[in-house]
Amino acid sequence: MSKWFVNCVTDLLIAFILATLLLFYTAVTHPEFFPQRFFHYWAVAKPESVSTVPAQISVVTQVQP
Repeated sequence: MSKWFVNCVTDLLIAFILATLLLFYTAVTHPEFFPQRFFHYWAVAKPESVSTVPAQISVVTQVQP
């Protein structure tokens, strides 16, 4: 029973690692498949097609009489 459980957990870990590597490889080689926020959040790659957009900060000023 424990051998079966260890085999299942090992298979799940291997599948997760392979999926992660495939995601990383695809993000680096084909950045057009991913939204721009993916690269800003994970910082996986800095493709030239993804330009950095400066964040707009709105400042509300209050005028006191």
